[in-house]
Amino acid sequence: MAKAARCWGIKLGSAGRCVPFCERHEIVGIGWPQVDTAVLAKASWATLSQHVKATCKWYKTNRERGSATGQLIRFGRECSIGDYVVYYDPPQKHVRICRVTSELLRRDFDLASNDDIWQFRKVEYPVPPIPILDFYGALKGSLLGPRMSFWEIKGDFEIVDRLARGERPDSVSDPELEAAYRQLSELVLKRAEALNEQDWEWLVVDYFKAQGAHVDERHVGGSGAIIDVEARFDHGELGADVWRIQVKRWQNRRVDWPTIHKDLEKVGDARFCFVSVYGFTDDAKKKAEEEDVRLLESADFTRFLLSGRMRSRIRAKLKVPLLGTDATTE
Repeated sequence: MAKAARCWGIKLGSAGRCVPFCERHEIVGIGWPQVDTAVLAKASWATLSQHVKATCKWYKTNRERGSATGQLIRFGRECSIGDYVVYYDPPQKHVRICRVTSELLRRDFDLASNDDIWQFRKVEYPVPPIPILDFYGALKGSLLGPRMSFWEIKGDFEIVDRLARGERPDSVSDPELEAAYRQLSELVLKRAEALNEQDWEWLVVDYFKAQGAHVDERHVGGSGAIIDVEARFDHGELGADVWRIQVKRWQNRRVDWPTIHKDLEKVGDARFCFVSVYGFTDDAKKKAEEEDVRLLESADFTRFLLSGRMRSRIRAKLKVPLLGTDATTE
């Protein structure tokens, strides 16, 4: 009988430090370079525990050694080809879902890199990154809560599988309702594109505030040379960070890379997000990925627009009904 696929959560370094390394090599992994991969792949719990005790001298208690052994067993023995692994990328503020494609391997490449990834598995990415704001709410606690390197996300395989297939777990199978939802999304998005540039600046403010950011609304838009919005994350699920955001609404015109680069040179050491209502050129998308600039266009705000969580003035222009009690007010 085939083994049932499972779903796992992983932290790729402190604050996601090892995410770029792993995505560059299309792998997920854990540290513990002192642990023999051959032992990890085959040893019993008791044998591996003794191996950890002998090689990882910094663990002073049985509890610490037991926690490490458990995580190693899960990654090295229980995780299988075909399982899903989910991780949060704090710098990018998004979630990745990947599927395991190899047995346990030991890193023998890019050895000059100081990324603490040694026991690893090859993976594939069935869907693009999912912004944390749009990530399925019931899974956030299972992904962001555990304070370990590798753990099982129990009972949610079907939800993750639907996300990996590009579906919404909270969607219904009724074709009429699905069609109505698509029409509503298109209508709200069309109305959003008709908002003026100042409205879009405030919409972006509400979007970042909905993710837990602090925004000093006294310094939004106006005649500033560069930054329309500065969003500060100092706690909560999105972690500590500062984002500086430029917003452009050029009617039916995509933003090119020179425009972005001109502003990028002046944002300092903060993260940079560029919002273009009508999108970006292909070259801008390519260069932005290389330079670690986050690009957002109108379609990226669809779920947020449907949530009605923006300030009442903008919600009234969009004619979005108030479905909850957490909408932003002026």
